[in-house]
Amino acid sequence: MLPARSVLNMKPKTKNCKNCKKDFVIETEDFDFYEKIKVPPPTFCPECRRVRRFAQTNETVLYKRKCDLSGKDIFSMYPSDAPFPVYETDVWYSDQWDPYQYGLDFDENRPFFDQFFELQNKVPRMSLVRQGLAVNSPYAHRVTDPKNSYMTFRASYPENCLFVYNSNYSKDCTDSNWIFNSELCYECVNVQNCYNVKFSQEVKDCRDSSFLYACRNCSDCTACVNLVNQKYCIFNERYSKEEYFKKLAELRINSHSGISEMAEKLNVFRKKFPQRAIVSVKSEDVSGNWFAGCKNVHQSFDCINVKDGKHLFMVFSAEDCMDYYEWGNKAEQIYESVNCGLNIARLYFCNQCWMGATDLYYCNTCPGARNCFGCVGLKKGEYSILNKKYSKEEYEILKEKIIKQMQEMPFKDKRGISYSFGEFFPEMFSDFAYNETIANVFFPLSKDEALSRGYKWKDKEKKNYQATLKPSDLPETIGEVKDSILNEVIECEEKDDPNSVGAFRITQNELNFYRKIDSPLPRACFDIRHLRRMNKRPKLKFLRRNCSKCSSEVETIYDKDYAPIIYCEKCYQQEVY
Repeated sequence: MLPARSVLNMKPKTKNCKNCKKDFVIETEDFDFYEKIKVPPPTFCPECRRVRRFAQTNETVLYKRKCDLSGKDIFSMYPSDAPFPVYETDVWYSDQWDPYQYGLDFDENRPFFDQFFELQNKVPRMSLVRQGLAVNSPYAHRVTDPKNSYMTFRASYPENCLFVYNSNYSKDCTDSNWIFNSELCYECVNVQNCYNVKFSQEVKDCRDSSFLYACRNCSDCTACVNLVNQKYCIFNERYSKEEYFKKLAELRINSHSGISEMAEKLNVFRKKFPQRAIVSVKSEDVSGNWFAGCKNVHQSFDCINVKDGKHLFMVFSAEDCMDYYEWGNKAEQIYESVNCGLNIARLYFCNQCWMGATDLYYCNTCPGARNCFGCVGLKKGEYSILNKKYSKEEYEILKEKIIKQMQEMPFKDKRGISYSFGEFFPEMFSDFAYNETIANVFFPLSKDEALSRGYKWKDKEKKNYQATLKPSDLPETIGEVKDSILNEVIECEEKDDPNSVGAFRITQNELNFYRKIDSPLPRACFDIRHLRRMNKRPKLKFLRRNCSKCSSEVETIYDKDYAPIIYCEKCYQQEVY
């Protein structure tokens, strides 16, 4: 995909987005990819396509409900009023039900998407997405082998983790996002290979430190920016070991007021230093942000070991992919798909297909399926259309017939936008309310805006708690907290925010963790804390700026407010490393 030299030699073409009505450009190499996979060019611009994919997945919202097969109380990404049955994950994978019993005959007189939507609202879904064995982790979703983890999402092999989002091989970490191979970390964003690091961002190979930004291989440092191979530093000033710990005690960063004060100071201090235009490690020919081991990957974010990709987000170990949100792990030739991974190939317009899924079009939750079109909930299904099985020959003939019908009889949404073959699922097909998805984090909409665009909306259910403590009543330090706090209901300090559940409790595991790291109790509920961390990263908007040192033009997502000083890669390497 996206070769250095075009095969078709087609010229770039400017099109007008059917959704936002803004112009966008389809590049020469994009046409090559579309031709290779035999799909027409998109009619939505890259950003509208990204929002459309993001709106298909519930990231962190869980509901307590009944399993519709066993009647057991379960936790689920779907509420009790979902239009389709929801089964406990282990039950869903079992032989207790047959997805083929919901099969539909293709009706050439109805738009294909109409028929798919009908099927989608009939077939049972799994309550939570989990791979491997979950040990004492009922509140974990989109995880692999979680152990003793609570409210942990998009994580592989988390152990003793609380309130963690997007993690890999992390242990004893709490309230952290994008945290990898780390232990005993708290309130961190984008950290890797760290131990006992708190309130830090863009940090790698550090330990026993707090309030770091863009530091590497540092220990016993506080409130530092762009440091490499340093020790006993505060605000980038070096101290002796004795002076450092004396000064550290004076800062009181084990108290609520001390932490708040230090966070404000670091935000001001950080802006005095150059920001790397693209955060990238061992990568070449990339654009976007947060790359490691990537080559020829553009307009993408959070990619690891990816080759030849464009418009990707949170993808690892993949090749020849475009318009792809989250996962990978041996993925090849994936287009306009969400939550797909683990030995997959040639998936187009799919959601939640994994474990060897190949050659799928418009499928939802079909692990291990092959050669399927418009199917839902098939486990290792093959040569099936709308959950009805065919011979290989019958399948190929009907597939081509449906593709032609989709082009001649497009589906139209409530706004009159048409969807033919080659478009991802319409907004109204999402199983989730817009404000339950990651789309509302990166591309926030008001309730009225979301509804007007065809999305659903679900007002946050405030916890039916009678608060017994105001956040201002909480002690300044964890040393002042007694075990009786476990019986209290704490009012969220942003209780009136529509994203807040209003109040929260402290669990025993949380209390143990805060005591272990000598950090005060939080004063906001998980939802607010999670959004605060998400908002520490810049928005996914591409900007053209000039390097503050050499004046060369750079593409970045860091605006002047976030990073007044921006450096190109060459200048950053010369000054920082």
